[in-house]
Amino acid sequence: METVLFHRERKSSLSEAKKALKDLTRIHQPPQILAEERRQVLLEKIRTLLQLESAQYDALAASLIDTQVLYCQNLPETAHSYFSQPGGLLDHALNRTEAALEIFKEFMIHDRAEVISEEQKLWQYALFSAAMLQGIGKLYIDYHARIYDAQGQFLKDWNPLLEHMAQMGSYYGYEFQKDMEISLRRRINLLLAKTMMPPGGYNWIAAHGDVLAVWLALLNEDERSAGTLGAILIRADALAIQRYFLEFAPRGFAHGTGGRYGGVGTFSGGADSLIEKERQVGMEFIQWLHQALEHGQVIINKAPLLMVPGGLLMCKEIFQLFVREHPEYKNWQAIQTAFASLGLHQTAADGSMNIHFEHALAGKQTGINFTHYAMVLPKTVTVKTAAGAVENLSSMELMLRAQDDPTLATSTNTIQTQLNGAGQWVTSKHEQPTMNAGVKKGG
Repeated sequence: METVLFHRERKSSLSEAKKALKDLTRIHQPPQILAEERRQVLLEKIRTLLQLESAQYDALAASLIDTQVLYCQNLPETAHSYFSQPGGLLDHALNRTEAALEIFKEFMIHDRAEVISEEQKLWQYALFSAAMLQGIGKLYIDYHARIYDAQGQFLKDWNPLLEHMAQMGSYYGYEFQKDMEISLRRRINLLLAKTMMPPGGYNWIAAHGDVLAVWLALLNEDERSAGTLGAILIRADALAIQRYFLEFAPRGFAHGTGGRYGGVGTFSGGADSLIEKERQVGMEFIQWLHQALEHGQVIINKAPLLMVPGGLLMCKEIFQLFVREHPEYKNWQAIQTAFASLGLHQTAADGSMNIHFEHALAGKQTGINFTHYAMVLPKTVTVKTAAGAVENLSSMELMLRAQDDPTLATSTNTIQTQLNGAGQWVTSKHEQPTMNAGVKKGG
């Protein structure tokens, strides 16, 4: 019965025949995968930020990370974009979680200097586990993996809803699925999260209805209903991706077996090198846009950068401005295509990169919707308001405001909340409990 319930037709070019071990990836235990130095640095930061007792950390946090490694192994996050190196799925989760916990510090009110109450620790643990498990349903939706024995003989297709890889064989091969069902992934996020959570951690969250509601909203990728924690997780994910593009990706996009990220690519001839060059140009544009926002050279919600549902609409003029400042590039369309090659945008219904939008402040506009726009936001950004004025907002204020009004077309002020020692979300100014502990109204 289980096989029927969880069956999903998967079209694959992977052969069921015996494969050479060099064409497969070995299945490892968590200590081997987590031993990489950069991961150890992140794990130590996460341990410090959580401020759990040693035994509690091992039971609630380390056990979750170890279990997740058994499932994720060395799978990449994406095929050709961010965290596309071996182990990128895990690296993305660790970077996102460390960033989320660092941001969370800014939203806690301490009764005593730097001391976190048990109630605050619970909310922090909910954020930690949701950050680690964000989008985990992609294991079922995005990949088709096959398991092989120590001699390279095919054993079976992997179904992550039934077992982790280390239970099945010695090696695996995988490919990305072409059809990725986002709505199904969100539902499967919840199933896999329940499977991977340590019982003590799940019981701790489930025993507190207000925390459970926010935790489920985060896992369901419904950041608006998750209120402040939803905005924190959006920002943290953006910082993780930003960190990849600014620090990791310049080392090369190639995915060979040498080194942590494979061989470093060159741009001399061949289709692969041309694709790598295009992505490098896309990264250069992203770095420039971050600096332009940081210096107030461009303003959010004033053409050519407009807030729209699900992202930031970038009209052609922003790419033209980049070309004017970088005369070595002659064609703004090529820059737009280079950005699109990174896979950080919304695809239109007809498959094209451009969408059309009627903006309340700017009228009819056409451009590319930068869904991961938070990754280019500096700490403070300049924004045009509904009244036509220009004001400076922190990146967190911008995202909190966008939760209620995606186009920033109204002049309502953002209600900033913080978490007090009793585990209540209160307004920054008046210290009065908000409606439903961190959940957005109507969430």
